[in-house]
Amino acid sequence: MPSQKLSTNKTRYQKGVVTPYNYNIVEVRNPTVIMWWSAAMPGFGHVMLCKYLKGFILIIWEFAVNVNANINTAIVYTFTGRFDEAIQVVDTKWVLLYMPVYVYAIWDSRRATIDLNKYAVLADQSSDSIAEIKPIAIAAIENNYLDKRKPWLAVFWSIVTPGLGHLYINRLPSGFYLLIWFLVAIWFSNFLPAIHLTFIGEFQQATSILHPQWVLFLPSMYGYAVYSAYAQCESYNKLMEKQQSYFLQEEYQNSSFKEKTNLLTERSGEMNVVASFDHTVYLELAIKELERHGISKENIFTVPLTEKNKPKKNSEIIRGSGFSLLDITFTLGTVFSLFGVIYGFVLDGGPIAWGLIGLFVGSGVGFLLDLFIRKKQFKTRKRKGEGGEVVVMIHCQKDRIPLVKEILFDHYTLGLKVVEEEFKVENY
Repeated sequence: MPSQKLSTNKTRYQKGVVTPYNYNIVEVRNPTVIMWWSAAMPGFGHVMLCKYLKGFILIIWEFAVNVNANINTAIVYTFTGRFDEAIQVVDTKWVLLYMPVYVYAIWDSRRATIDLNKYAVLADQSSDSIAEIKPIAIAAIENNYLDKRKPWLAVFWSIVTPGLGHLYINRLPSGFYLLIWFLVAIWFSNFLPAIHLTFIGEFQQATSILHPQWVLFLPSMYGYAVYSAYAQCESYNKLMEKQQSYFLQEEYQNSSFKEKTNLLTERSGEMNVVASFDHTVYLELAIKELERHGISKENIFTVPLTEKNKPKKNSEIIRGSGFSLLDITFTLGTVFSLFGVIYGFVLDGGPIAWGLIGLFVGSGVGFLLDLFIRKKQFKTRKRKGEGGEVVVMIHCQKDRIPLVKEILFDHYTLGLKVVEEEFKVENY
């Protein structure tokens, strides 16, 4: 009985799940990066780990206690040299309540990241970890599906309004939560009227109407929204690749294909087409269209190119052996923007102008550091995908080649070759 029970539980370490309202994935993350976003605002690091309940509670705590303690106002006064006012404005009862939870949020986000990294490594090494992931989930009022999405579109919408980037990738809990708190912060900070005054040159008036306690939340919220939307979109795309690769390997790697077909074997009237695709739903549409036109499943063979990087040691992966591309860019952009807002209260131009200057300067410096630190990695990323991420081989009669080519090009193949008789290769 025990062995029978164990055999029914194939997936011990599940990689992820797609629901109509969200998707959740266990993946390796750098603990230092998660700690930084928890320091920027308690709760953000936990939300990045999809620990929504704890993350949302910590964010509520941050707003409630920070506002009552006047911590952000005191920070502005301290960094601009108004020490007496900083002392007077702080409520010590709330500050002493605030600090333990703030430190806990940073510590716990690191602990949780390391723990989840262990399970991410186990899930990646388990052949069944992707098996239960369904590419589409439908409910009465919403649906969600796996397909490639553009990280820079997620960045763009997050810049327009924090939360929209998360809605673009269908992370509805974090998207709506971030959007609601952003609206609260801009309302009480008088941010929008101050933007209007800044752009018409009324810098002093813009500075006077801004509420420092609320406006200091905005750099962290903007920075997190942009970075998180970008990083989560990349994770979303990786989940889609893993799920599609698993499907293709299970369904279109028939052993009979190898036995009856050789790309360089002369066969009268028979030919082979080799095509390259990115991981998109168009690939599956192309395969189904081929089958609909009489190309049997046994004559289609797919090879997802899954091994792209040199594997690291488990200890390096779990503890975080480095930063991914653009981590430093978003981090420094947030930090410089924060200091720009703080010193904008005493500099000509006002907090909004200096916050934007800090954002561009910090992001630029961070981007240069990212390129310098990982120049080779950046070049590798540029090259990745030029030849496609999935190779599709189709065996068919010679008179079916025009139809096969038409279907493949109609579904955005990156290129194909027809291997003819007598070892000739025709390029397209």
